[in-house]
Amino acid sequence: MPFFDLAWLIPLLPLAAFVLITLVPAIGRSRKASYTTAIALLAISTVIAWGVLFQAVIDDGFPTTPEPAELVTGEGAVAESADAEHAEHVVPFGGFGKFYARSFAWAPDSLSLSDRSGTFKIGYRLDAPVALMLAMVTLAALCIHIFSVGYMAHDEFPAGHQRQSRFFSYIALFTASMLGMTLADNLLLFFICWELMGLCSFLLIGFWYFKPSAREAAKKAFITTRIGDVGMLLGILYIYNASGSLTFGTAPGQIFNPEFLTAIGNAPSLISGMTVASAMALLLFMGTVGKSAQFPLHVWLPDAMEGPTPVSALIHAATMVAAGVFLVVRTFPIFVASDILPVVAFIGAFTALFAALIAVAQYDIKRILAFSTLSQLGFMVAALGIGAWVPALFHLLTHAFFKALLFLGSGSVIHGMEATVGHDPAKAQDIRNMGAIRKFMPVTFFTYIAGYLALAGIFPFAGFWSKDEIVADALKESHYVVYGVLTAAAFLTAFYMTRQIMVVFFGKFRGYDPRPNDIDHSEAVAVAAHAHDDHADHGHHAHTAHDPHESPRSMTGPLIVLALFATLAGFVNAGMFGIHWLSDFLNQKAPEFTPTAPLIATVTALLGIFLGYLVYRNAFARATDRDPLARALGPIWVLLENKFYVDEIYNKTIIALTYGAGWLLSWIDRHVVDRVVNLTGLVTLFIGRFNFIIDDFTLNTGTDAMGEGTIIVGDGVRQSATGKIQDYGAYIFGGVVVVALIYLYAF
Repeated sequence: MPFFDLAWLIPLLPLAAFVLITLVPAIGRSRKASYTTAIALLAISTVIAWGVLFQAVIDDGFPTTPEPAELVTGEGAVAESADAEHAEHVVPFGGFGKFYARSFAWAPDSLSLSDRSGTFKIGYRLDAPVALMLAMVTLAALCIHIFSVGYMAHDEFPAGHQRQSRFFSYIALFTASMLGMTLADNLLLFFICWELMGLCSFLLIGFWYFKPSAREAAKKAFITTRIGDVGMLLGILYIYNASGSLTFGTAPGQIFNPEFLTAIGNAPSLISGMTVASAMALLLFMGTVGKSAQFPLHVWLPDAMEGPTPVSALIHAATMVAAGVFLVVRTFPIFVASDILPVVAFIGAFTALFAALIAVAQYDIKRILAFSTLSQLGFMVAALGIGAWVPALFHLLTHAFFKALLFLGSGSVIHGMEATVGHDPAKAQDIRNMGAIRKFMPVTFFTYIAGYLALAGIFPFAGFWSKDEIVADALKESHYVVYGVLTAAAFLTAFYMTRQIMVVFFGKFRGYDPRPNDIDHSEAVAVAAHAHDDHADHGHHAHTAHDPHESPRSMTGPLIVLALFATLAGFVNAGMFGIHWLSDFLNQKAPEFTPTAPLIATVTALLGIFLGYLVYRNAFARATDRDPLARALGPIWVLLENKFYVDEIYNKTIIALTYGAGWLLSWIDRHVVDRVVNLTGLVTLFIGRFNFIIDDFTLNTGTDAMGEGTIIVGDGVRQSATGKIQDYGAYIFGGVVVVALIYLYAF
């Protein structure tokens, strides 16, 4: 079991790269040393991760088999026997079949999060979904790291400024966080890595912090995802309060123990009409809604395009958004024991269609892909909601490859366009300024086509097998509303991606910046100088204007690798050909293949492609032309182009109320609290001065007078003590006289 025992190195090696780049001056001050360190250590992690997967395949799983146990639903029936229709998606909840786990004591803890021994343990747990995720994340992240070398090569900065080193340290930490979350054997470690990803997204989206839009996007992403994270944290605390553990597994005291699931599936929660399991699942799902950008917390993901394109690829493919879906997969026993799966399906299906509609009317090449990611995540979440966790995981894996390909491909296009239109993202990323890019960038074009066909769901590309399996499951299980919504979203996906392909790669090139042969030398120098000043708008160096060019091999190489996976990855579960390797590896019953749903899905995708071709084959003769659909749809187009005004609604309501509350609290602080504090200070000062007067002129003076009087009396008494007996006799006589007089006059 050499690779299984080395699995702990998979997240630690990228973490080590982050530490080395950050703390070792010889590495951190050198761009080449920084990216070499990050890529080399991630490459080792990739070898180990794929070694784990291959070893699991060769050994027919993992060496530890859990105790036989079935998941018991809230009604007290065994899931597999209670619902035969979902039998192929029932998880043998010992950790998805066989597993391999290692843990170590982190610290003594009277409230153990792992067992009842009083020791807080953390560790890693390998099972089939984890092995698949590790292989996907490491390979996709490695391609993105390598692509970044070429893409960020001309990110100019002042001498001595280690901005590129900072970039590679951030993406190494980002990757390490996702890998650590995937391997975690308990929800606490899972959540720690989850939050580290949130931090990294903030740092990378706002990497070009000198751009106000990047700063705002980073804050928006961080705050929006924190809303979901609060719910997730409450769910984790709820689980710990109920079980006394956060460890994955079916053993007594672990959170997937059948008796525990039965108990929480039947026990009422504090929320009326909701079981404890439903409350837990709903709180956990809030984390998914935030991290995987599901409606209504989707608004951060399109703005995340403000970061460098490799960051967009990392967020949309290998890390951030995949984490939310994986959270539901990882804790699926709790979801099955709950009653909220219909809510999950509704939110996923709604997001899939909602985002696809918006993508139709976008002009930024990266934003089109961003809304595409929202839509595809909706497919995965909807699949989880109908109980089809295997197709959801399958689509998560294939989507990572072809979406990373598309984002890196868009980065390659942007890199080529900047040579012509400058470094302003409003120009370099606007598809209306492109056209005929295939002539200038053939490698980028052919690899991009592979990603496009995979996303559109065309046979035999990866998306055909994974996405259509989700739609087929919805139809087979009679979830007709979900099926209809996802079919409509699939049609729109094929349409808006064809729109992008036609406008970007076909037609006439519409770059409108002056060409060198149209201006004299002095003007050319001015254009170059202006572009150089504009490098801050995108982070790349300046060129004089000329035609777009193909990207260097450090960028096209990863595109070719990802294109291969976008083409072939789907065959691991090609039911049409009787291939069910993925289902078998996940220890699940393979669904019976029926041609109806794939045929309908293929026809739907082809119709979307055909309609997109008809509408956009002659569109945009000039960059300033209106979109053909804008003329046809009128106000509906405006609604789609403005993303249904969700951001504006949030700005006018929640954000305005938040700012209003902040202003009110600030006013109260300045005019009420501060004045009360100042008044208290003045009163205290007055009391102090009054006490000073009393102390100085009354207490001190009186005390001094008493002391002086005592001294005087003492001196007088001392002088009266002469030692002569006749003086004492006189004193006695005088005293008797005084007493006699008092007696006579008083009585």
